[in-house]
Amino acid sequence: MVVLLLLVFTKQIGNGMVWSVLAVYGHSLGASAAMVGLMISAFGGARLVVNMPAGYLSEKLGRRRMMSIGCVFLAIASFAIVLTSDVPAFFICLLVMGIASSVLITSALAAVADLGRPDRRIQDMSYYQGANMIGASMGPALGGIAAGLWGYSSTFLVNGFIALFGIVAFATMPWPKEERSDRPQSTPGQLRALARAGLGVGLMSFAIFYVRTSSNWILMPIIAQTRFGLDMTSIGLILTGGALSNLSILAFNARLAKRYGHIRMISVASAVTLVGCGTLAFGDHPIFLVLSSILFGIGGGIGNPTLTAYVADVAPANQRGPAMGLLRTMQDLALLVGPFITGVLSEHLGLGYQGGLLGCLAVLAIATLSFNWAARRAAGG
Repeated sequence: MVVLLLLVFTKQIGNGMVWSVLAVYGHSLGASAAMVGLMISAFGGARLVVNMPAGYLSEKLGRRRMMSIGCVFLAIASFAIVLTSDVPAFFICLLVMGIASSVLITSALAAVADLGRPDRRIQDMSYYQGANMIGASMGPALGGIAAGLWGYSSTFLVNGFIALFGIVAFATMPWPKEERSDRPQSTPGQLRALARAGLGVGLMSFAIFYVRTSSNWILMPIIAQTRFGLDMTSIGLILTGGALSNLSILAFNARLAKRYGHIRMISVASAVTLVGCGTLAFGDHPIFLVLSSILFGIGGGIGNPTLTAYVADVAPANQRGPAMGLLRTMQDLALLVGPFITGVLSEHLGLGYQGGLLGCLAVLAIATLSFNWAARRAAGG
């Protein structure tokens, strides 16, 4: 588990390094702003399409083999970008990187569920989210330093070597016996329960990332700048405060879920996030931005790992791969459509940015009600 989380951490560092220079590197090759946007969307679109098949194949071929395959494609695409000098080749390499990212992370998420014990699952998922977030947070800073010293392509070079490290690690690390014929097979009753919970789980996963993208990443910086006149340094500190609160709450997730249960804690996370949206929408002082950021951090820190642990518990052992693929598919869908829908609501409801935040409130409220209904039906049937 420690080695696996270390690999997730280093992979996210490489991912953050690449994203820090992706737009300017593409532009330096001659891509227009629209083309750069299309390339970034294609990366997310590739992940969206591949998540479910990757989860299914991780059941057929094994988690470690699929993670190794993801690292192989990631290394090939990263080194190929270093050698390319035209936009079409750059675009194709990004598509391959999106596919590789989906194969690697979807399989890793299922592997974390497999390797941990049921009584430690939320704690394991919290560790996973911590490794993911810290790596992704460090990546842009390291990417900026590398690009400044050695050029844009150096970030992809580092990403390629991280992938090579993953290939070696997966080939040599100790791993529990993973005979697919020995994995417990799902019963018809378990599959019915999983299907009942699937709609609510999918909507909940979508809503968590929809609000995170729309409120925290898009609307909060714009509101801070346009309504309160804050500079980018202040905005960065506010967002950092939210990230720190997210990491801080991870240490308490297992204890809270053990005492109150998965479903109740997911509802608590939604309530905290809803208060954060309301505070951001109607707060009339910069201190409310700080409070909103902290509330978003706490809500995300509770909701995301608890939901993932719930899915790992509900899904039969031989269906965890597709279940984790469903989670990641809905998350990527939210990342793709959330900013667009939020922009439309902000411009056309006549309420300004409050319209976009009201959309976040509606999506999260509907998803929470649907999840509670579906989860309780699954538990009863």
